[in-house]
Amino acid sequence: MASDGGPLTVAEFARLLENFGPYEPGVRLAVGVSGGPDSMALALLADAWARACGGRVLALIVDHGLRPASTEEAARVAGWLVARGFETRVLPWLGEKPERGVQAAARAARHALLEAACREAGILHLLLAHQREDQAETILLRRAAQSGADGLAAMAAVVERRHCRLLRPLLTVPRARLIATLEAAGQDWIEDPSNADTGFTRIRLRNDLPEDIYSAYARNERLVAAAEQLLGDEVYHFHHKMMLKEPRIGGAWEWHQDFGYWYLQQQV
Repeated sequence: MASDGGPLTVAEFARLLENFGPYEPGVRLAVGVSGGPDSMALALLADAWARACGGRVLALIVDHGLRPASTEEAARVAGWLVARGFETRVLPWLGEKPERGVQAAARAARHALLEAACREAGILHLLLAHQREDQAETILLRRAAQSGADGLAAMAAVVERRHCRLLRPLLTVPRARLIATLEAAGQDWIEDPSNADTGFTRIRLRNDLPEDIYSAYARNERLVAAAEQLLGDEVYHFHHKMMLKEPRIGGAWEWHQDFGYWYLQQQV
């Protein structure tokens, strides 16, 4: 999945899902769909795969209620998917919303709502749309937080929960291919304005990193696919070549060397 261009084919997606098999006859999948390009592409690919297997997909759309437009956006996404023959459910996040730690609270609420919906529907497999750039950012953030070797492991492709298992089949797929998949299908998507909100650490990191460095990280297959297998001297060579002349990034983050590799630490 290293190629950065062209739509992701159903055959390629099937090979990614094979890593999580075998599956029961008439398999049912749930897909968490935000309406962004990653989850919309995942929904279309999962639906095509499931139909070919005699299965079905349930699209689960969380209305987080954090922005005035969120309910309308959730309804729009549901309409797109219903028009394509999907079974859909909109899951509202009700109650008071926190003033601090919004992203973490929203993520916990989203997972709770998705898992509860899977339990109610009797669905074992919940697909999430984290992709290669998400994985690279997670590793950078965890290294910045000095989370050590466990942080380098980043997001797991499979997480066993009490009532379902979370599957992330797109962790080696770049976002560009998912956007190309939607464009080839003539499917629109929603751009979340919170992705431009520099009040969130992940967005500050994304904006502070020069594009060539960010792209190089995103393309480092060893880093995003099997970080625990990285050799220190290989990572050192990679960063030494890219960062030695400019160790400071955007005034907010700084590269440090430790045990033969470089990592990010936020300035305080």
